[in-house]
Amino acid sequence: MLRPASYRSNTARAWCVWALLAAALLSGCASSAAPAPAAAPAPTLAAAPAPLAATCADLPDDAGQPAPAPPDTATGDAGDRAAGPPEATMKYRPTRPVEYDAGANTIVLGPGAPASLPDLARALARDDLLRQAAPGEWLLAASLWLGPGVEFTVAGPAARRLKLRSDASGFVSIVAAGARLSFADTCVTSWDSARADVDLNTDDGRAFVLARDGARMEIRASELSYLGYLANESYGVAWRMPGTTGTAVDSRFGHNFYGLYSYAASGLVIRGNEVHHSARYGIDPHTRSNNLLIEGNTAHHNGKQGIILAEECADSTIRGNTVYANALHGIVIYQRSNNNLVEGNTSYGNGLQGINVNDSSGNTLRGNIAYDNAEAGIGVGQGAADNLLVGNTVRDNRRDGIYLFSDASGTTLRDNIVSGNARYGIYVKSPANLIDTGNQVFGNQVGIYLNTTPAPAVSLDTNRVYDNRDANLRGGS
Repeated sequence: MLRPASYRSNTARAWCVWALLAAALLSGCASSAAPAPAAAPAPTLAAAPAPLAATCADLPDDAGQPAPAPPDTATGDAGDRAAGPPEATMKYRPTRPVEYDAGANTIVLGPGAPASLPDLARALARDDLLRQAAPGEWLLAASLWLGPGVEFTVAGPAARRLKLRSDASGFVSIVAAGARLSFADTCVTSWDSARADVDLNTDDGRAFVLARDGARMEIRASELSYLGYLANESYGVAWRMPGTTGTAVDSRFGHNFYGLYSYAASGLVIRGNEVHHSARYGIDPHTRSNNLLIEGNTAHHNGKQGIILAEECADSTIRGNTVYANALHGIVIYQRSNNNLVEGNTSYGNGLQGINVNDSSGNTLRGNIAYDNAEAGIGVGQGAADNLLVGNTVRDNRRDGIYLFSDASGTTLRDNIVSGNARYGIYVKSPANLIDTGNQVFGNQVGIYLNTTPAPAVSLDTNRVYDNRDANLRGGS
C-alpha cells in the first residue's frame, strides 16, 4: 500500500572454535591446584568475524560508521511502540490470481498467482507498478500483498535486485498474509528514485517486508537493508502473529529500523547473518516468540541491543553469536523470557553490559565470553530468578565482571573465570544467590564484593579467588 508522507558467517567454524575454547576453560576449572594467574589477552576488536560481502553493490559506504545513538537508556522498547492499530488480518480476500487495488496502490495476489517477479510483471503488464530497469533489477512502485496459499519467490539472477519505492511522497511494502514468501540470492532495499539512493529518512515512513497470519518467510544468501520505520507492522523485516514462522540464513540486514523482528511467531531459525546499524535493535524476537534458534550471527553497531528476547520469549537458544559495539547491551533476556539457553556467544565493546538477564527466570548462560563492555560483562537483575551462569569467561570489562543486582535471586555461579575487570570481579548486591564451586576470580580490583545482607557464603576452598589488587573478598562474614 502506498501511504502518504506522514556475513555469510561461517557458523560451523565459529562453533568449533567456541567448543574448543570452552572445553579448555572448563578443564582448567576442574583442576584442584590454583593456577598461576596468566595475563588475560588484551581486548581487541580484531576478533570480529569479517563482514559479509555486500550483496547490493549500490549501497552507501558504512565502513567505520558508529552505532546510531539510542533514543534513551531503557532496556525495554515500550517507548518505541508507535500508536495506531496494526494492519487488519486478511485485509483482502482475493478470488483471482492478480488484482490491483488502485485506491490503496496495492497488487493483490490470490489463488493461482504468478510465483516470481518476471511472471508477475508479464501478468500485470503495468510498468508503472512493476518494471525491470536493467537485467535482473526491478523497481516495485506498488505494495504487494500475498494471500493465503500463494507461493512467491524473489531470487537471483532473474531478480538479483529489488528496489521498493520509498520517498517523500510515500512508500510501498511486501506483506505475506498466510502466504509463503522466499528471498534467495537477491538484494532488497528501499529506493528513492529522485535521489537515486536508498531511503535514509524514517520520519515519514519507509518501505518494509512483513510475514504474518500463518505465513512462512524464508531468506537465504540475500541482503534486506534500509527498510522499516517506527510504526506497527513496519519495523523492517518482520514475522508476526501465531503460526507465522520461517528462516533467515547467511544473509545481511543493515540500517533497518529493527534489523529482524518477530511478534508471537515460533520456530524461527536465524543463523549465520550479519545484522548491523539498525536504528534500534539488531535481532529482536518479541512477545511470545518461542522455540527460536539464533545461532552464528554477528550483531554489531545497532542503536540499542544487539540481540534481545523481550516479553515472554521462551524455550529458545542463542548460541555462537558474536555481538559487539552495540549502543546499549550486547545480548538481553528481558521481561519474563524464561527457560532459554545462551551459550558460546562472544559479547564485547558494548555500551552497557555484554549479557543482561532482566526480570526473567530459568535461563542458562553457559560458555560465553564477555569482555571490554562499558559496564559489567554479565548482569542479572530486576527480579530475575533461578538463572544459572556456568563456564563463562568474563574479563577486562570497564566496570564489573559479573553483577547481581535489583532483587536478582536464585542465581547460581559455577565454574566461571572472572579476571581483569576494572572494579569488582563478582559484585553481589542482592541476597539469596549462590556462588557455588569452581569459580576463578583474579586480577580484579576486588575479587568478590558481597554488598548485601545477608551475604551469600563463599568458599575459598572450592573457588579460587586470588591476586586481586585491593582484596580477594570484601563483605560477608
